[in-house]
Amino acid sequence: MNQEIIKAMVTALKPALKKTKRAEEILDRFWRDKIAIVWKLQDVHTAANEREVALTNQEAIKVLQELHHRHDKQYRLKWEDLTDYIEGFCLGRKLTKVELRRFVEKNKLTINRQNR
Repeated sequence: MNQEIIKAMVTALKPALKKTKRAEEILDRFWRDKIAIVWKLQDVHTAANEREVALTNQEAIKVLQELHHRHDKQYRLKWEDLTDYIEGFCLGRKLTKVELRRFVEKNKLTINRQNR
């Protein structure tokens, strides 16, 4: 979400922050005439593993932030944008053969836990 949407959501929730049901109703009404496409860290890690690399969570967050910053509604954000960014900036470390097999056969993600 961009800052404008976040501020609008907080403003919409102020009357009902202690009442969950009321907050759900307000958010439902707020989002009726809007959409938001959500990309998660898991999506970024999946895209990286498809390119046979493992990212740290910090690298994955950077990918999300950069793609959000560069996003143009007219051209949308595609899966290819994730993989191209990861490859273009040489992010991550190469997956081991075991990690790659685990991803391909069992859809198990590898997340690089090392701090760089």
